[in-house]
Amino acid sequence: MILILEADLAEQSPIFQQLLTRLKAMSDIQYRIHQEQGVEQLLSEIYLIGNTKSLRVEDMEALPGVKQAIRVSKEYRMLGRHSGDHRSQGFDYNGVHFGQDNLNVFAGLCAVDTPEHVEQMMKALQENGQVCTRMGAYKPRTSPYAFQGHGQACLPYVFELAGKYGMRVIAMEILHESHMDEIREALEKTGHPTGVMLQIGTRNTQNFELLKAVGRQTEFPVLLKRGFGITLEESLNAAEYLASEGNTKVVFGL
Repeated sequence: MILILEADLAEQSPIFQQLLTRLKAMSDIQYRIHQEQGVEQLLSEIYLIGNTKSLRVEDMEALPGVKQAIRVSKEYRMLGRHSGDHRSQGFDYNGVHFGQDNLNVFAGLCAVDTPEHVEQMMKALQENGQVCTRMGAYKPRTSPYAFQGHGQACLPYVFELAGKYGMRVIAMEILHESHMDEIREALEKTGHPTGVMLQIGTRNTQNFELLKAVGRQTEFPVLLKRGFGITLEESLNAAEYLASEGNTKVVFGL
C-alpha cells in the first residue's frame, strides 16, 4: 500500500511524527519513506510493506497527514500505475523534463577518447538545439584488451565542456558504485556545470547490488538501457529494484 501525504509535510513535523507512531504500532507492517523536494512543494510518500490486506483504505486515509491511500497488488509496486493512482508521471532534472509526453535524445560518444572529440560532439549538439548527451567514461567491453574509456581522468574536461556548450544532462554509464563518488567529486571540483544521469547498461540490469546502490541515492536520475539480451520483464524489475530503494527517477533508453 502507498500512502500519499499532504504537500509540504516535513518529516520532523508533529503531524508526520504522529503518523509514524501509528504506523510503528501496526504488527507485521514495515514502512519506507520517500520524499521529493520540488520547485514549489515537498512531496512525501510512504510505502507500506507486509501484511497490508487487512488494512482498509478508508482507515489509512484517516491517519494524520495522509491525503490518499493506494492499494497495490501488482508486481511492480513502486513504479507501476495502480487503481486510483493519480500520481504525476515524469520529473524535471537540471531544467530538462523527462516524461511520457516528450522525447529526449542522448547523442554523444560511446567512449570518451580525447577532449577534442568531446568538444566537437558537444558543439554539434548545441548547434542542433540539443541539451542532452551521452559520454562513456567507463565503457564495458567484451574483450579485456579493448579500450574501456579513460574513467575518472576524463570527467573534469567532459563536465567543463558540457557547461561551455549548454549540455544540461549527461548520460554516463557506471559499472561500480565507486564510480558515483568519482562523478560527485568531479562535479564538485568543476562547479557543477552540468547534470549527470547514471546509466545502467544491458549487462548490469541484473547486477542487483549495483541496482540497490544506485537506487539508494536520489541525487542522480537513472537511465536503464534496454537491449536484445534481456526481456521486458527483466527491464521492469531492474527499474523496480531502483525504485524500491528510493530512486523513482528512472528513464528507459533504447
